[in-house]
Amino acid sequence: MDESVEKIVQQIMEEADVEKEELMKKIEEKQEELSGFLTPEGAATIIARNYGVVPEREEPEIQKLRIEDLSLGMSNIDVVGRIVRILEPREFDRRDGSKGKVANLVLEDKTGQIRVVLWDRMVGLVAEEEIQKGVPIRLEGAYIKKGRNGSPELNIGRRGKIEVDPEGERAEDLPPASDTTVKISEINSDIELADIVGRVTAVTAPREFERSDGSKGKVASLRIADETGQTRVSLWNDQAEKTEKINPGDAIRLENASVREGWKNAPELHLNWQGRLVQNPKPKEVEDLPEFEKKILKIEEIEADMPILDIAGVVKRKFPPTEFNRDDGSSGRVMNLILADETGTIRVSFWDDMVKIAEDLSSGDIILIENGRSSAGLNDRPEIRIGQRSNVNVNPENIDIEEPKPSKVNMSELEEGLDSLEVTGRVIESSEAKDFTRDDGSKGKVASMTIGDDTGTAKLTLWGKNTDVLNELDAGDIIQVENAYSVSGNYGEPEIHVGGQAKLKINPESGDDLPSVEEINKSLPEKSQVKIKEVEEGSQIQIRGTIVRVFERRPLFSVCPECGRALGSENSESLCEKCGEVVEPNYRVVVNTVVDDGSDNIRAVAFGKLGEKLLEKTADDISEALSKEDELSELYKEIDLEGREVTLIGNVRRDDYFDQLELSIRDLRFPDPIEEAQKMLEKIKA
Repeated sequence: MDESVEKIVQQIMEEADVEKEELMKKIEEKQEELSGFLTPEGAATIIARNYGVVPEREEPEIQKLRIEDLSLGMSNIDVVGRIVRILEPREFDRRDGSKGKVANLVLEDKTGQIRVVLWDRMVGLVAEEEIQKGVPIRLEGAYIKKGRNGSPELNIGRRGKIEVDPEGERAEDLPPASDTTVKISEINSDIELADIVGRVTAVTAPREFERSDGSKGKVASLRIADETGQTRVSLWNDQAEKTEKINPGDAIRLENASVREGWKNAPELHLNWQGRLVQNPKPKEVEDLPEFEKKILKIEEIEADMPILDIAGVVKRKFPPTEFNRDDGSSGRVMNLILADETGTIRVSFWDDMVKIAEDLSSGDIILIENGRSSAGLNDRPEIRIGQRSNVNVNPENIDIEEPKPSKVNMSELEEGLDSLEVTGRVIESSEAKDFTRDDGSKGKVASMTIGDDTGTAKLTLWGKNTDVLNELDAGDIIQVENAYSVSGNYGEPEIHVGGQAKLKINPESGDDLPSVEEINKSLPEKSQVKIKEVEEGSQIQIRGTIVRVFERRPLFSVCPECGRALGSENSESLCEKCGEVVEPNYRVVVNTVVDDGSDNIRAVAFGKLGEKLLEKTADDISEALSKEDELSELYKEIDLEGREVTLIGNVRRDDYFDQLELSIRDLRFPDPIEEAQKMLEKIKA
C-alpha cells in the first residue's frame, strides 16, 4: 500500500474507529465507481471526508530561488526582490462576465529582473500604495507562466502571499534602490524614464486621433509645477482618460514617464502604458510643492481642448465680424483677433453676443480673458473661444504685457499658418510688382521673390506698399522681415507673406553670415534616393515606395482667393483674416498617405497642385464629386491609389502631435516601367 494512503487509512481508523478491512473495501469500491480514474490516495481522501476526517498533508517544500533560477513550469516559488517599476492596475472582464483586476510589477535582484503579475485582491496592495517603487518584497506561493512576449512571468494569486520589507539574508543582498525621482528643472533628454511629483496647473480633455495604421488613440495634456519650475505632460490612450478626474490644483506623482524634446526644444514628459499616474500622493511627497493659485497662462502654455483657462495679452490685429448660419438654421456672429504676449501669438474668436466686446477693442489694448476655452485650429494649433460664460476685462490695472517678440525662423522651419514671423534671407530672384483688382473693385499690388539661407529657400510675397522695396533690391541683397505670416503655396510649400503691419530691413548687419547666392544654389538638395529607415528629421530627401494607405479624409481645404491664406473654422470659413473680408473661397487639395519601401514606412502629405497630381483630379473635379457622393470612401475607391508605386521628393519634419516623422511632398512622379527599362539598357550598354 502506498505510504500516503496508509497514513490516511491510519488516521481514519484512529479518529472514526473503523476497521481497516472495511476501509480498504470502501476505497476499492470508490475507485471502481469512478471507472479507475481516481488514484488510491484520492479515493482514500473522499472516504475520509465521508467520516468527517480531514487528512493531514505535508506541504510541498517551498523553493527559495533567485530570479536567474526561475523558468517556465515552476510553482510554489519563494523569491525576494526590489520593485523597480509598477504599471497601472486595470480591470478586465472574465469569460463568465465577472470583473477581475490585474497589476504588473518589475522585480529585481542581483541576478536579473522579472515581471510580476498580481491578480484580484493582491492588486489592492498597489492601488492603496501598500507596495511602492523601490521597496523590497517577498513573494510566497508564486508560479511561473509564459508572458505575452514569451518570457517567463511570476504570477501570484489568492493562495500566494506578499511580505513588504522582509528581513533576512536575501533582502540584505538586494541591489540598492535607484532613485529616479527628479525635479522639473533637472529634466533633460539624457534621462530615459523619470519619476516626478508636481501640482497640476492646467489640464485638457482627452482627444481622439487616428494613427498611420488606422487604429484610434487618445491623448490629453497636463501642465505641472514644482518648486523648481513647470513642464508639459502628454498622457496617451488609457492614461489620457484619467484627466477627466484631475483638476487644476491636484498633486500627482508620475512614474516611468519618458522624456522627449517638445516645443522650442524644451524637454517634456510622456506617460503611456508602461507609466503610472498616482493622484494625491502621501503628504510627505508633496510638502515642498507650491500651493495652487489661479494662474494667468502665457500663450505658449495653451494647449488645445483646455475646458477652462485664463489668459492676458495685447490685441495685435482684429478682423471684421461676420455672420453665418448654423446647421439648425439659426444665425450667429463671430469676430476674430490675434492676441500676443512675449511668448507668441494666438487666434481668439468671439461668438454671438460677445462680438460686441471685440468690436470695441483697438489694436494695442490689453485684455484679460477669464473662463475661456481652447480648441484645435489650423494644423492642430490651439485657438481660444470666447462665449457667454467667459469674462473679458479690457485694459485691467496691474497687468502689463511685455512687448511681443517676432519668432525667428529659418527656411527649413517654415510651415503653414505661422504668425508674427521674423525671417532673414538673401534674395535669389524677384518678380516685378503686378496690379490686380479685388472683387469689391479696389486696386492692389503684389510681387514675389525667392530668398534663401543656409537651410533652404522659400517664396516671399509682398503686398501693397511693401512692393516698393523692389526698387531698392537686387539679387544677392539681404532682406529681413518682421511681423510676417506664412501660408501654403500652390504646391504645398510654405510661403512667407508680408502685409501692411510688417517691417522690412535691407542688408541688415545680422545677415552678414548668410551664404552667397551661388552657395545657396549649390547647397540645394541632391535628389539622391534614400531608404525610409535612414530618413532623418530636417532632411530633404527622395524616396521610392508603394502607397500602402490613403487616409479617407476630406481632401479639400478652403483658401482666400486674394491672398491665398487658409481660411478659418467651419462656422467662419468665408472670413479672410488678412483681407478682413468675407470671400468666396477657392479650394486646394490635401492628401494624406502612408508610403512603404520595404525598409520602413512614413506618412506623406501632398498639398495643392501636387495633391491634384497624386489624385489625378483637379480641386474642382473633387469638389464636384463630393457634392454628388454621400461617402468619401466612394471617391477614394474611384481614385484607387493604394498599391501604386511612387517616387517622392520632399522635406522631413516631426509631427509633434502624433510623435512621428512626416514627409511634406515637394515633387512626385509615378515611375514608368518602360522608361526605366530603357534607362537600364542604356546603362548596361554604356
